[in-house]
Amino acid sequence: ASVNSSDLLLKPRSSRPVLLPWEKDVAVLVCGVFETSGDTHPRDPSAVLSRIAGSAREAGFELRVGSELEFFLVRENDQGMIVPGDGGGYFSTIPADGGLQFRRMVAKSLGSIGISTTTHHHEVAAGQHEVGLRFSSAPGAADDIMLARLLIAEMAHEIGAIATFMPKPFSGMNGSGMHLHESLWSIDEKVNLFSSGKSGEVSELAGSYVAGLIEHAGALTAVVAPTVNSFKRLTPGYEAPTRIAWGLRNRSTMIRVPQYNGTDVKARIEFRCPDPLCSSHLAVAATLAAGLDGIKRGLTPPAPTGENLYKTAAETESLPGSLKEALDVLKCDKVVVEALGKSLVDTIVKMRTAEWEEYLELTGNPGASEVTPWEVSKYLHFN
Repeated sequence: ASVNSSDLLLKPRSSRPVLLPWEKDVAVLVCGVFETSGDTHPRDPSAVLSRIAGSAREAGFELRVGSELEFFLVRENDQGMIVPGDGGGYFSTIPADGGLQFRRMVAKSLGSIGISTTTHHHEVAAGQHEVGLRFSSAPGAADDIMLARLLIAEMAHEIGAIATFMPKPFSGMNGSGMHLHESLWSIDEKVNLFSSGKSGEVSELAGSYVAGLIEHAGALTAVVAPTVNSFKRLTPGYEAPTRIAWGLRNRSTMIRVPQYNGTDVKARIEFRCPDPLCSSHLAVAATLAAGLDGIKRGLTPPAPTGENLYKTAAETESLPGSLKEALDVLKCDKVVVEALGKSLVDTIVKMRTAEWEEYLELTGNPGASEVTPWEVSKYLHFN
């Protein structure tokens, strides 16, 4: 809102207050933003998601979303530089996994406020961790991600550490993603419409959903990878996507169908572009809108690839290589602009373009993979 009309209203979207585990006399209520007239604010991300999820329900679909929330636990050394909190690696155990007890406390605390976790483990890079959030319907799933980030950051502060959701805090290390696992269900949530009945594969409907994500991949990137630093993560060789493609069990693709055995309820697609600094509500809203467009138009995806796209991808279209490139694509994507609302997209483009220009002015744009002090200063404490 402009300075001369900046008073807005907050109204709880949930009747269930969340009591903070670390401060028992403080509760959080997830709210929507409204105009003083009572109308929904056009730039409220939760309202945008609720509207698109409502359209999906009118079409007979209930979106269910699970997420992999990755982050680094870091500390500042005597020189004021951030360093990883431990030297562990993928699935390390004690003593290399210095964050095990912290993740256990996080999982327990999340459970105490009604957010179920599926797994937690040490990730690839030193000091990097992952907490998996159980599937739930939108917009509740986006609320869970938002609250989980708040809880993790607060709990890290209590132990004298910093939990950073910065996508790429260190050059030369894997970055942090926030992969979204999505499936469409019947309205009664008894039938997974992404199931083909065959293990490790998905239905024709899911294929059209995938085709929608592929069709709008460039614009989606501006929403789910919304910072300058996001694109330092989306570089080859670090298990982050760089090409617009999908595959079965293929971690070099933008969209992956995970292997699952024995039950139709696990059929899903994994969208691997998002990082943990994105708005969870806008990320889910934008992907759902793109997927629904693919279904509405009956789009057919290209054949899934089994190739390592870091090595053999000459004919596969690349994702945008910078925030500026992604914003340019977003502005021209009529489906995503209409779904999110022109007012919101214009605001995103204005804010992020200013961020890009500040980065260029203060750093000189040193390269696609070098993480600058400007980025650390700007994004370290975002959640």
